[in-house]
Amino acid sequence: MSLLRHLIFENPTTLLVVFGIAAVISVVAWQRNKSGRAGVAAVLFAAAAALVGILAWAVETDYEKVVRSVTTIGDAAEDGSADALIERISPKYQNGPYGKQELAGIVRQALGVIRAMPQSPVIQMGEGKAAVTQEYRIAPAPGMRMALDAARRDVTWEGKFAPDDDGEWRLRSAIATQPQRIRPEEAVKYLPKGR
Repeated sequence: MSLLRHLIFENPTTLLVVFGIAAVISVVAWQRNKSGRAGVAAVLFAAAAALVGILAWAVETDYEKVVRSVTTIGDAAEDGSADALIERISPKYQNGPYGKQELAGIVRQALGVIRAMPQSPVIQMGEGKAAVTQEYRIAPAPGMRMALDAARRDVTWEGKFAPDDDGEWRLRSAIATQPQRIRPEEAVKYLPKGR
């Protein structure tokens, strides 16, 4: 059932193409042979394609929720929107002694001086959790004149996501893995000073 669920909800293109081609073939066969079975098959294949399309559109899977959350975080980091990024941090965020409030302060401080342009994330889903690895290209925030350390222009972060009580998938923990393994509260000391 897992493969079928994946095909319908997360990658419906394959089924839509197969059902669409089968419907076209059935219509052609019906036009040539005037066979009632071919006409019925055409209607059934078209209905199956429509049903898959409606289901894929109507149901947001956990994977899609994680993608939405990661995309929101990436867009916020690029635009400097601290509030939008902080909204995607779980109230249950915990990284050692640091919780959401401490991370929110770090986010506000960081986005005051830098912007982070996200690259394509790698998302690994597990039962009730997701691990996300994403690279960011760091640049000065608009109006900031500063030199960035070349070794710290590209940063890779790993985040753990899980659903909160409202069903939204939010960040539960984060750690930088490149250029060195470091938690956000430790990374703040590397923020550039600028004007």
